[in-house]
Amino acid sequence: MKNRCQVFEKSIGLYIIVLITLFYSCAEDKGNYDYKAVNEVIVTGVTEDTSVMRGEVLNIHPVIGRSLQASEEGLEYSWSLAGKEIGTNRDLAYFVPETLNVGKYDCRYVVTDTKNGMKYFVDFNVNVVSNFSWGYYFLCEEPDQSAVLSYFSSKEGTTECLHATKIGDYALGKQPKAIIDHFGNISSLNDYFYSFNIITSQGDNPVIMTNNGAFMPSGLINDHSFIYEGDTFNPTDAVYMLTDAVYYVSNGKIYSYNSGLLYRAAKHDKEYYWSNPASAYTYVYVFDELSKKFYILKNQIDDPALGLVSDPYALDRVVEIKNQPSYEGQTIIHKYVSRAHVMSMATAQTGKINLISFEYIDFKKATEEEPAVNEDGHLLEMETLPLAGADADTKGVLVAENDWYFVVGNKVYTTPVLKPTLADFVTLPDDIGKPVAVAVSAKETQLIIATYDAGSPKEYKGSFAIVDLMSKEVTLHRNVMGKCVVAKGYDSNPWW
Repeated sequence: MKNRCQVFEKSIGLYIIVLITLFYSCAEDKGNYDYKAVNEVIVTGVTEDTSVMRGEVLNIHPVIGRSLQASEEGLEYSWSLAGKEIGTNRDLAYFVPETLNVGKYDCRYVVTDTKNGMKYFVDFNVNVVSNFSWGYYFLCEEPDQSAVLSYFSSKEGTTECLHATKIGDYALGKQPKAIIDHFGNISSLNDYFYSFNIITSQGDNPVIMTNNGAFMPSGLINDHSFIYEGDTFNPTDAVYMLTDAVYYVSNGKIYSYNSGLLYRAAKHDKEYYWSNPASAYTYVYVFDELSKKFYILKNQIDDPALGLVSDPYALDRVVEIKNQPSYEGQTIIHKYVSRAHVMSMATAQTGKINLISFEYIDFKKATEEEPAVNEDGHLLEMETLPLAGADADTKGVLVAENDWYFVVGNKVYTTPVLKPTLADFVTLPDDIGKPVAVAVSAKETQLIIATYDAGSPKEYKGSFAIVDLMSKEVTLHRNVMGKCVVAKGYDSNPWW
């Protein structure tokens, strides 16, 4: 019993000692629980999405604040692009190398407070685009007929053209003819750009496909692209269908292009020599140089009784346009197919302009008076307007389906589509040469007029004017390129 009491007393004593030790420890540690507020870092001024061209400097100037007391003492910085550090300064000044692939990159800005080890993150995207991004394009022809693609950025402050004789490693051909464009999504960039075909009649690759975002070859078309051997590819024009299918005119014949291959030429029951294709649907308005008339081409119907076999890859069927005159002696200035199945066209003759429109009804409904269900291509109207000085060199364009603009010498004229009446619009300086091409900007707010002065002593004899359609203000860029064949205005995204 005595032993048990002694053990108990020792246990009680030990317990009291532990309690006393804990009490004094807590009393000594009271300062550890006196919390202080953190002077947090607040970062603003970094745009979530930004764009920069290769070969330019990406400048970002963040605004750094603190939650309690303004101070940047003890802060460290880090900038990264696609996981690779590109800067350690407060502000970013990163030279984007020409070798950096075009595309959209995930980026991060990290601010570290070295006094407490806390890090603050800002995530953003940088869209790296080519030097040939949003701006004005001019397909030009050198004296030896070689093609040069000249580009003038729409970026404020631009003064000079860039000139390309290659797309990537592929040289442009000779006898430049056309730029055929198509607006749509480029998945590699997760953005919208123009895809376009640069067409030359001669060369190793008469058609080079690219886009104004990456400006790298996305497709090549040449003699080896034919699914059947025997044809030669000397394209003069092309057209996009509503289905995104492309048709090329070569040696007066029309070919479809699918999955990297040129199909056979369309087969017809008589001889035609096609040019000037235009479309907004699954058929093509096209001009016959032999009869000097327009026709409609589409896929053949499938009718075994008549021996007709449908072929979805060839425009074998020819539809005549009723009441159509011959356009002998006229120069086709411009053509446009609306979503209403109407093609509007302007031609020029000596001293006058002709405004013409066609309509195509694919499936005409049967009536008691006309029980047959058939199609109908017909001339809607044709109106002639006198215009002094008009001739084969006259240039023109239809803007927003509402107004025509024509360039004769150094004068620009306009007329509404409805109730046409020509009126003076603006006068250009008379020392910039003859007009050689005209286009409208992406948002249809500007005219782009390319000129050429063969007698100029300058290295570049080609100039261009930008005409604001609202203010009529004219901006000139003199002697910046060669002789333009076709102009395009990819100066901005038309949807924003």
